[in-house]
Amino acid sequence: MTQEFRVDEDEVSKIVETMKKKYREEGMVIDDVNSSLKELRGIIAEETYSKIDIDSTEDIEEFGSSITRGFGNLYLKLKNIIKPIQLSFKELPLTQELGFYLYSANMQYSANQFLALATTAGLVMGFLFFIVGIFVGIILKNLLWTAMLPFAFGILGMIASTIIILGIPKSRAIARGNAISMELPFALRHMATELKAGLGLYKTLQAIAATNYGVLSEEFARTINEIEEGTDTSVALKHLSLRTQSKPLKNTINHMLRAIRVGGNLSEVMNDIARDVSDDLKNKIQAFSQKMNFFAVVFIFLGIVLPVAIIILGSIRNSPMAATGQNLFKAVPLTIDVLIVIYFVIMPILFILMNYYVYKTQPKM
Repeated sequence: MTQEFRVDEDEVSKIVETMKKKYREEGMVIDDVNSSLKELRGIIAEETYSKIDIDSTEDIEEFGSSITRGFGNLYLKLKNIIKPIQLSFKELPLTQELGFYLYSANMQYSANQFLALATTAGLVMGFLFFIVGIFVGIILKNLLWTAMLPFAFGILGMIASTIIILGIPKSRAIARGNAISMELPFALRHMATELKAGLGLYKTLQAIAATNYGVLSEEFARTINEIEEGTDTSVALKHLSLRTQSKPLKNTINHMLRAIRVGGNLSEVMNDIARDVSDDLKNKIQAFSQKMNFFAVVFIFLGIVLPVAIIILGSIRNSPMAATGQNLFKAVPLTIDVLIVIYFVIMPILFILMNYYVYKTQPKM
């Protein structure tokens, strides 16, 4: 059984002090914090990053995308209008761990910066929805709807767009965790080989960071940077476990730290963990393939048989014979309008839901 992941308060204090020193050197102002896991999470997430806002064009220049720089410039111009909206969204539970997921996703924004950008983008989308509401109101030719729809569309569009954007860091963090899990068995065998050859743990971590294991190499590189800044190797690994969204990697680090503590053979531990992770992935793939066998039958029925049956019944229902005769097909409610709704609204929604089901159920470790 894997032991529950814990961080000692003394080790947390070391991480906190190391990170405080690092961010002071980078010009960041950090409030005093207590040495607890909650405060460590805060240092990584809110307390460190939430102090940084978009105050000048210099802050915007650090953004990697021209789109985000554009939203940043718009935020500076409309800051007096956007700031109250930004503070309102900051009270939502959705934003409480925004900084943590930004850090976990390796997105180079502070919590306040990303919240400001999300609010600005939401305001732009709200304006576009406002225009759509005007056209919809004009088409309906109703004075009340013409007056109300633009504001309803604008407010709902702004709120929905902002919430969707605020969910991006968490989605990216989870995606990075899934990518790490997929590369982990290969990296663990690589680590086992390096350790068996006589390399130390630090050199092995450097080898993985320098090899092309995608996100896993990036995370190991971040851990190497922390070690080079003075953090103890075991503490840096616990820090990696804290920020990653990969459960197999968390379990791996727990086993590694236990082997280091009791003096076990790390090479054998790496091979054992790699075998367990690979077996787990194989079992999930096998379960997924069995599930897809049944799904294929459902897909054939919903995607082929049902549409053909509906169009046949609709053709009979709307034929001249059915219109003039006294038969059961007149009771079938498959008029032209109903068929349009079925084929252009209901069927596309069904296909989207089926594809989403496949995406959500595929093995992600």
